[in-house]
Amino acid sequence: MKTYNFNAVGAKFSFKSYKELNSFGLPEVCFTGRSNVGKSSLINAITNRKTIATTSNKPGHTKKIFFFKIDKKFILVDLPGYGFAKVSKRKTQEMSSLLDSYLTKRTFLKKAFILIDARRGLKEIDINFLEFLFKNKVPFQIVLTKIDKLSKQDENDLLQGFNLHKLIIDSVPIFTSAKTKLGIKDIRKNIINSII
Repeated sequence: MKTYNFNAVGAKFSFKSYKELNSFGLPEVCFTGRSNVGKSSLINAITNRKTIATTSNKPGHTKKIFFFKIDKKFILVDLPGYGFAKVSKRKTQEMSSLLDSYLTKRTFLKKAFILIDARRGLKEIDINFLEFLFKNKVPFQIVLTKIDKLSKQDENDLLQGFNLHKLIIDSVPIFTSAKTKLGIKDIRKNIINSII
């Protein structure tokens, strides 16, 4: 397996609309999920940084697409969250359009990492989003965040729920915690396997 230095974070770029996006000619992996799922914290853990992705307790904090060049080999993409966010209706529509355009038109996209708050479980909006990815043939990996806040029994119950849905029955979720670094190595391996 090739090795990549996830700590070697190069330039950071942000875009408000799809037409602004640059083409870097590198494979891309993106991260998204419901608002306030812990996406920025997880990206910080993956890159072993504290503030590469800004965090907030307010839902809808990320309103742009952020590109991070990693080790000059690939792009890690921080997408806005989907679903509930404390922003205007017009801004919500703009963010939805931005997500839709990136996920369906971006030729360099290799995989979408869909983050689910382990305490909240899989919601209808997540299922709808996964169906959208499946329909548009976007490879995805489910990542369960904040797993340190669950008991072992809660983890087992969560897995049982995942096994009931046809879209994800063959996709074993990665259990993660940005706090304890659980699952970070697994995500890095998954990224590498997706871009080589």
